[in-house]
Amino acid sequence: MKQLLLFLLAAPVLLFADGLADVRATLQELQSDHPLRARVEIKTRRLGGEGDKQKQSQAISAVIVESGPQGLTLSWSPEQIKQSRKAAWAESANPDAPKSDLATLKALAAGEALNLLDAADPLHRGLENAVLQEDKRDTYQGKSVRLLVIRVDLGLDEEERKALKSSEAILKLWLDGDGVPLAMERDIQAKFSKFLIGFRVQEHETREFQRAGGRLVVTRASKDSSGSGLGHSEESHTTTTVALLTD
Repeated sequence: MKQLLLFLLAAPVLLFADGLADVRATLQELQSDHPLRARVEIKTRRLGGEGDKQKQSQAISAVIVESGPQGLTLSWSPEQIKQSRKAAWAESANPDAPKSDLATLKALAAGEALNLLDAADPLHRGLENAVLQEDKRDTYQGKSVRLLVIRVDLGLDEEERKALKSSEAILKLWLDGDGVPLAMERDIQAKFSKFLIGFRVQEHETREFQRAGGRLVVTRASKDSSGSGLGHSEESHTTTTVALLTD
């Protein structure tokens, strides 16, 4: 009876530990240098400023990304480069105008481009120091799947940890029958205070995945961020679509 009681008490812990270990092992296998080429489209909308002096901007950009044994390459068409020059001149003529990603071709950073075509590694890193809260059955796009609800670490440095007053960071991960991620949803809320000045940060991010060339690839992502402090507020919404190319 005593052994049975100990087993029943330990069972939920063992189940949670196995769920997190399972997905980590799967992500470790989903890494490859198989060449992939994709068109990445980024739509961004921003709103920010002080009080009623809010500035709004929006942009649509597209980048060709190639990743493989040769490394990582981001390329823009001659027309896109021409548009970027035009946008840069417009910003130079009116410094108070909303900034444009086109002006510096910065809509997609190299690191984020790599994470889109090789999503297993950054997802694996995000599970370091994570704690599994739920491991259950769920439905995704009408199919029965496995859902992990995970409390993740924010990865703050020493200065940020000292300023942090409260936080909650939850990751939901939907897995197919083979344990491969189909989609994720991450919610972060944090409050900071430094020199008696308080500010808050909120972030909601979703990603959808597929397997290609032995890799885990992001097919669609969205991110909503907001923050406020010292009378200043910022909001942004970004949608990223990845279309794999065969030619």
